[in-house]
Amino acid sequence: MSSEGESERRRPPRTVRMKSADLRKNIVKVMGRVQYGREHIQAVRYQEAQAVIVPVDWYERACRAMDEEGRLPALDDDSPGAHS
Repeated sequence: MSSEGESERRRPPRTVRMKSADLRKNIVKVMGRVQYGREHIQAVRYQEAQAVIVPVDWYERACRAMDEEGRLPALDDDSPGAHS
């Protein structure tokens, strides 16, 4: 018999479309929705999907499923966001 938390993890994530301007204004809330609310956020610009924000564990499982390394790359001095 599975626990309630386990079934919560197995439930398919909900994908929500969000304009890039709204995403920018609410990035901290969006990150919480992705991490704790198990949502995928599709960033939309000019009515076209540009990117999808997913939880780290979901990303790592997807990488493993594609036979990639299965972990996020380390930030180095040349990468965007390394100095934020």
